This record gives sequence, C-alpha cells and structure tokens, in this order.
Amino acid sequence: MFVKRLILIALKKVRSNSVRILPKFFPYVLGYLLFSGNIYADSWSWNGAYLIQPETLEYSGPFQIQVKDGLVEKISSSPASKEPLFILPGFCDSHVTLGANSLGGWKERSELESDLKQFLLHGFTHIQSIADPPWASELSEIRKKNSQYPKISVLPPVLLAESKEISDSKVSGYKILKSPEEAMSSLSGKKGKIHLFLRHNEGETFEVDGKLLYRMRSEAEKNGLELSVSTFGEEFANWEALSSETKVLYHPIPETSSIRPVAHNLVKQIWAPLFGIYFTRKGIGTSSFAEEWEKWTQWSPTFKERALSKEVLSTMPGLSESEREEAEKEYESYLAFLRARKNLTLRILLGSGAGHQLQFPGISGWKELRILSELLGPKEALRAATETTCQYLGAAHEGKIRVGKPAHLLIFREDPLQNWDKLKTLRTVVTERVKTEISSPEKKKTERRRR
Repeated sequence: MFVKRLILIALKKVRSNSVRILPKFFPYVLGYLLFSGNIYADSWSWNGAYLIQPETLEYSGPFQIQVKDGLVEKISSSPASKEPLFILPGFCDSHVTLGANSLGGWKERSELESDLKQFLLHGFTHIQSIADPPWASELSEIRKKNSQYPKISVLPPVLLAESKEISDSKVSGYKILKSPEEAMSSLSGKKGKIHLFLRHNEGETFEVDGKLLYRMRSEAEKNGLELSVSTFGEEFANWEALSSETKVLYHPIPETSSIRPVAHNLVKQIWAPLFGIYFTRKGIGTSSFAEEWEKWTQWSPTFKERALSKEVLSTMPGLSESEREEAEKEYESYLAFLRARKNLTLRILLGSGAGHQLQFPGISGWKELRILSELLGPKEALRAATETTCQYLGAAHEGKIRVGKPAHLLIFREDPLQNWDKLKTLRTVVTERVKTEISSPEKKKTERRRR
C-alpha cells in the first residue's frame, strides 16, 4: 500500500491541470537563467583553508587554494587562520524530476528558476533528471552551451508497462510498453542511458517480469546502452532487478529472507536508495513530522525562505494508522538492509528524489546525505554525494578537488563532517568561472537594517 501510493503520486504529477506554458516559451526564457549573487572573474584565492582530499576524504591544510580560468591552479601551504574555511567538492544528485514541483503539479517558469537556484545554493552542481517532459532535454542543452550550473543530465522517456492505472492518461515523460516486443524494441538504436519503472499490478495483461528484464538488460548492454531501474521498494521488483544484475537501481531494498540470496549481486551494481522519499511520506500528517520540518527550516536558511508553513502541512492527508504502521516497518527494513551491508559503500549513489511529494530541491539532498551518514558514517556519505555520484554523472570535477582540474568548490565556515547541521554555514559555491556568494542570515539582517 505504501509504495503504491508513491507511484500514484508520481503519475498525478504528470496528469496535473496546472498551467503548462513552459514548453511554448522554453527557448526564450531558459537560456539566461542567472542567480543573484553570482560573480564572474578570471581568478580567486582563499587562505587558511582545509581541503577534503580525494579518495581518503580526510582534511589537510591549512592551504591557500587558487582558481584561475575555471581550474584549480594551485594548492600551497598557508598560515592558519582565526576563521578557517572548510572546502568540499561540489555535490551531485542522481535522481530528481525537474518537471514536478514537489506539490503534485507541473512547474511554471518562476518555479523552475527557483528550483535550479535551490540546488545550487545547497551545493549541488550536477543533477540527473528523470521522467520529465521533452523540454528537459532542451534545457540541458541550453545550459550546457551557456556553461550554466547546476549542470543537468536528462534521461529519455521512462519505460513503463501499460496498466489500468494509466490507461486513460497521456503521460508525458514516459514511454508506455504494451508487449515484450515493444519492450525489446525500445532499446534499439539508442546510446547512453535509459530508465525503467518496474512495478507489479495484479490482473494486468502485460508486465515486465524477471525473464524479460534479463533480456532487456542483455540487449541494452549489447547496444552500449545502460539500463537503470526504479523498484519503488517492492520486494518482488527488487528481487528481479537484483537477479538480472541490472547495473543501476533506484529506491530502497527491504531486508527479507527472499532478497538475501540475491543481495550479493549489489557488489556488481550501483544503487541510490532514495530513503528521504519514504521518510517523508510515512510522516506526513503527524506532529513529529511537523517538528522535523521545522528542524529543516532551521537547518537551511535558504530553504526556510520557501518552505511550507506548519498550517499548510497540517492540511495534507497522511496515511491511516494501519498504513503508517506498515510504512514504519517497511522503512526500518530498508535501513536494516544497508546497515547490514556496509561493504556496499563504494556502490552507493546519492539521489534525493526532489520532485516527489515534499521532496524539495537542495534540502532533500541534504536530508538524504544525513540518512546515509547515520548508516555508513559521514565520510562514506560524503563519498556518495561527491566521488561516486559525480563520476557516475560524468561531472568534470569527478567529485574531487585537484590541481589542474575544473573548480567545483563548496566553501564552508564550519566543518560539516563534524555535524551535518554545519551545512548551513555554506557561504560560497564555485562552479569553474562563476562564484556564487550565499548571504548568511546575519548578513541579511544587517542589509535590512541599512535599508
């Protein structure tokens, strides 16, 4: 019941009757999305900085770091500072949906600009968007051409087996499969990546089962195409995705006796658990979630400016008591699965699920980072958000800070690895030739007084 609600929400986003003017005006309004606070220059430098080192993810320093023409030009010893800086590589998010506004509808132009800004101001310099309308590819190309950040990777329309659930809807961002032949032909003549929603609905005339998924994976590999799968936490879907050794999995995996015999295949696969979606969904409508929401707004001053009020949150329908009990058990099972398999740390991607209900850009990535940290430790959570995910997305900096390589830097006033609440001390985001300054709450108060 719990996971079914999640996929239904995703489909309602596509069917929403909200204003849909974006595709029509897309080429005119998205070519020049610039954020306030951006500074363009040929070079910058910082002294008294402690840098996260590649692979070890340990700090070293203090250093002076110099950036010139978009590259890290030099890292040299520097005297200690009374106010040291802590510098991490830019974060990457492997699973967002730009076409949805986290409240169940399409985005308008202002929402899209705001969301992209939110990703950047939370330190996400590269994102991958899934299940979007056709304009997402156009957006990605325009931003790539204009060297704008965050960089956006997009996937072709998601493959989805036909069902009664979607029979009367025109779902944008999806390719509906009606037979095994269509499933196989959808993998022909393509390169790069393609994504499948793997779900099971009783009574349907066609669904992608384990045998077909194995054939699809083999055909994709033969054609040089990477097939990834969303399982929505379903036990049977996870079993088939693990058994077929599909390279990339999204959504959590339950700790069950049936999953254990095939769980070892994950050492050959890459996995983004997307815990945050399930954490949020099970809590909607409860007082404890309202309290958690308030913590998020204190954690991220940037998010606080657009967060929903407690009053609005209280009007959102949650799960019934029995459904919530089931959801809590499922969620604990998901956590237990990864907790028992810490050998998977090098295979974990960070995926925030931004675009799902109440999964907002940026802050949802921070929340996912915190959950992973509680399970794997702060260094391995950071590795997921930087080296593993950034390399998977093909980010130029590969989630590392290295001399001679593109400069994608997050500059903090306090060390976030000591406490993830310190992420709120992010003050500067460097994306090669652009330096985006983030005003602190104290600075904003001073600016208001001056006005």
